[in-house]
Amino acid sequence: MGTEERRLPGEGIPQTIFSLMWTVERRIRRHLRGANLHWGLRRILQRLWLEDGLSQVELAARLGSSEASVSNMLKHLVAGGWVERRKDDYDYRISRVHLTEKGTALRDAIAADLCEIDLAIRAELGPEAADRLASSLDRVKAVARRFAPCGVPDRAHEVSEHPSPPGDL
Repeated sequence: MGTEERRLPGEGIPQTIFSLMWTVERRIRRHLRGANLHWGLRRILQRLWLEDGLSQVELAARLGSSEASVSNMLKHLVAGGWVERRKDDYDYRISRVHLTEKGTALRDAIAADLCEIDLAIRAELGPEAADRLASSLDRVKAVARRFAPCGVPDRAHEVSEHPSPPGDL
């Protein structure tokens, strides 16, 4: 689809939000491509950016994925030097997954990029309008959550704590 804007049928607020998400996602994808990381691996990295040192079982539960799937993704991240496994300090049967310096540097680069976008939006709108927008978006998010399909875990609260893009974290 190239660099053109993705469009959903129709217009309105959902279309605007979708376009904004796509723009932010492209910025994140650029960092991951530069790091030679598949887009799907970002879910583990984002979770560790929020909660470093989770066990594989905890990671699987947080992501709503199988332990086998998480194990497979972790193999790639460990081999690439993005994360490392360490024995738990209190229970040596458990290994915990921690970001390496390389994983932390990627997080910091993405956060800096998103901060740049945030500053540009705030400069364009001004402080009061930017604060109103942030408040309005929180309200929009609350309304949109009511339309989530039954049985789909609500993970939106997890990304609000971190400068990562929204999406299917």
